[in-house]
Amino acid sequence: MIGMAKPIPFRYRLEYLGLRTVQIFVTALPIRWVGAALRALVALTFRLVWPLRKETVSRIREVFGPETSEARCRQIASASVWNLLMNFVELFHAPRMDADYLRAHLEGTDAAKVRLQALIDKYGGAVIALPHMGNWDLAGVACSAFGFPLMAIGRAQNNPLFERWLRHARLNFQTVDRRLPSTFVRIAHHLKGGGLFAILPDVRHNKPGVGVTVFGKPDVQLGKGLAKFARMANVPIVPFVMERLDASHHRLALGDPILPDLEADGDADARRLTQAVWDLFERRIRDKPEQWFWHNRRWILTPLYTQTRHTHH
Repeated sequence: MIGMAKPIPFRYRLEYLGLRTVQIFVTALPIRWVGAALRALVALTFRLVWPLRKETVSRIREVFGPETSEARCRQIASASVWNLLMNFVELFHAPRMDADYLRAHLEGTDAAKVRLQALIDKYGGAVIALPHMGNWDLAGVACSAFGFPLMAIGRAQNNPLFERWLRHARLNFQTVDRRLPSTFVRIAHHLKGGGLFAILPDVRHNKPGVGVTVFGKPDVQLGKGLAKFARMANVPIVPFVMERLDASHHRLALGDPILPDLEADGDADARRLTQAVWDLFERRIRDKPEQWFWHNRRWILTPLYTQTRHTHH
């Protein structure tokens, strides 16, 4: 019948049942126990069967130099894997993360709240830029928990039961689909209406974007969205950096706001904004490499196909 919801396939229901079973088991245990168990599991699997071990070690050497020892590279890489797994563990706990929990487990929360509110009062909204460091999802959970209207770009999960669970875990901040023609207008209105828009720009873009210097390499293509939305709504970019202190404690640091210059050339201003954000991220990554996600499929230093083809010709 017209208007009836499509039936959910059995395999999706089975996958969701598995997810909820793991959630019940994980949340029944102290999070530090889960963290210790996962640390031991990662140490074993990374040494024996981790599929991207060589590639990840090569990436770390590309950034820190060939003199970096194999042991140090593996330590950074395995710690990065553990951090990612703990991010998923904490998503299981996210519905319990009210303001009091966040104040106890996320250092810098109240100071960040005051600074964000001041920026919203002054400029009307802000673009939040954060790298894949620490528990980056927790930044969104905190914004939602403290009443800041937050929006981000994302693609819905294939499994609608997963999608519903994920939205609840992230406290239902708005996620918009980049493929829809109304997306950019919605984000602009959201920013001009006092909202926050979050974006993680520290991955290679699939198409030509904004060419900046990354880890000493020129013309690395990062996404246009960071500067585009800041200029579109004339709001500042605020760098966020999350740092994991242990299995359940974190630190949040806000960088100084970076303001667009609407009188400048658009492309030049986009490069300035994007480079300023990346420079802050790079300093943090070099200082705390274990906190960054080195295993991303969109490795930031992989050239675009068009760049590679131009070089060969």
